[in-house]
Amino acid sequence: MPTQNKSEGWLSRRSVLQSGATAGVFALGGVAATGATTAQRRSPANTGNKPLASDDNADRVADGETVAQTTDIVGQGADGDVVAEDGAQLWRTPNAILMEVSMPTPTPGEYTYPSAPEDKKDVWWTDEAGDLEAFTLWAFTFNNPGECEDGCSSDDFGDPAGGGVFGVTGHVFDGGTLTLNGMVTTDTETWDGAALARPMEAEVHLAVAPHGAFEPAMLPDQLQTPASPSSIWWVALFDPPA
Repeated sequence: MPTQNKSEGWLSRRSVLQSGATAGVFALGGVAATGATTAQRRSPANTGNKPLASDDNADRVADGETVAQTTDIVGQGADGDVVAEDGAQLWRTPNAILMEVSMPTPTPGEYTYPSAPEDKKDVWWTDEAGDLEAFTLWAFTFNNPGECEDGCSSDDFGDPAGGGVFGVTGHVFDGGTLTLNGMVTTDTETWDGAALARPMEAEVHLAVAPHGAFEPAMLPDQLQTPASPSSIWWVALFDPPA
């Protein structure tokens, strides 16, 4: 991916709404799910929640199992309303994080469009509504969230928190349900910051960025590059499993 204009203004602060995700144990690749799920729901009045687990993560990894988490999608901006209850899912393995977000496709002309990077207007993004509109999914991972200064943010890219950002996928939608999914592994190249090193322990922020009306002349950049500010994103926050 290109490396210019990467992290300016990104994740300038941690949301006051913490993830409080649902943690369970699932095996991928068609193997039946195992283990009970214990949930601790996130709500605006119950900040700082951690996901509860049904058993010890070390035992799960030893058994070759995968830790699954689910949480709400909020936006636009991390202080926004819930737009999809339990709309974001995360699956953690020792070497990768798989993710999917699903929410109602924003109605053209009825939400806030990008305004930055200014020099990339009509190259990475447009502020015009369209019958078809472009969206991208980004993952922010923090290998050592305990090292974040004041909640994990773009200030924590690189050492010691091990923060990094990944462009996961981009698609064009025209209504109905907006679904984006993909995977980040310990070998995936970062857009900025540190590579994913501790999938089972990392704090993970997912962000859906709008890019405005789909313009074929802007491919592939419109589906592979960021659009900001962060206040226009729809976000899902995942704390490390307990």
